[in-house]
Amino acid sequence: MKHEFYSVGDNTWKYNHFDYVPTEIYGVGKNRMPFVNMDPYINTSPETNWELHLEVIKGIAMLDNFTMGHFVGDYPEEFKTQGENWTTILKNIEQYDPTGEHRKNLEEVVTRSSSQMEKVRRINAYCIAAFGACMSWHSTFYLKTSNWANKGTAKQSQWTHVASHFPKLLKYIATLPFKEVGRIVLFNTFPTVGVIPHRDSVIQEHTDHNINLFLHPGGRPSFVYDCIQQKKSYLDPKATSYFFNNRDYHGVDPTPEFRYTVRIDGTFTDELAEKLKLENGYTWKWDYIK
Repeated sequence: MKHEFYSVGDNTWKYNHFDYVPTEIYGVGKNRMPFVNMDPYINTSPETNWELHLEVIKGIAMLDNFTMGHFVGDYPEEFKTQGENWTTILKNIEQYDPTGEHRKNLEEVVTRSSSQMEKVRRINAYCIAAFGACMSWHSTFYLKTSNWANKGTAKQSQWTHVASHFPKLLKYIATLPFKEVGRIVLFNTFPTVGVIPHRDSVIQEHTDHNINLFLHPGGRPSFVYDCIQQKKSYLDPKATSYFFNNRDYHGVDPTPEFRYTVRIDGTFTDELAEKLKLENGYTWKWDYIK
């Protein structure tokens, strides 16, 4: 499986896409764990989590621009109770737009957008409104943005105005076992609506590290998905933080309430990588298959 690049209009803007390929769960490190409960490695005391939770929900209330979340690539057929993903629609745009009217709109959307993130957000929103594309998250708030291919590195990341609403959270993140921190984002879901299983990128050897935080009581029913057996493997419901292989298909079951996850992408310290059996820092290597 590989990334393929397509353009909107006459090379107006290139985007990447990959087709769905059914795979098993590859997991994390030599032990190929579907999830790593990170609670033993960081401070997740109820007092700390509650203090941070109060700041996060206040920050969410202060933010005006709720932007719809998105992912790249196709996803398993058995979860397609919603429409196709936006990149799948664009790949097959002639079928969805035989007259070319939507393509004119899409070209204008792209040319009037100033950044890569803005283009992706607006094209995703257009595909949802025009073609009934699937919706992944209710909204995403980026405290720190990054280059898509290097979201775990500090060099290619930038702080946003959103970060100013979360000073305690940022101070806490600085205590986490990262050598460097790249992207920081809040993923939010509607009540009764889950997150469609998806993968963040193609399957290949990689050193993507992440810590995901559930600061609110009750957690979230997060899972990674074995496409071969069509079986979900769930995170320990008692965990309030975790690390996973973002190249595995992953999602979240619906809950009755609004829920959020704080995700921090970065590079773990050597000590933590060793404890997690990440050989030379690799979350996934092909020789992890025994």
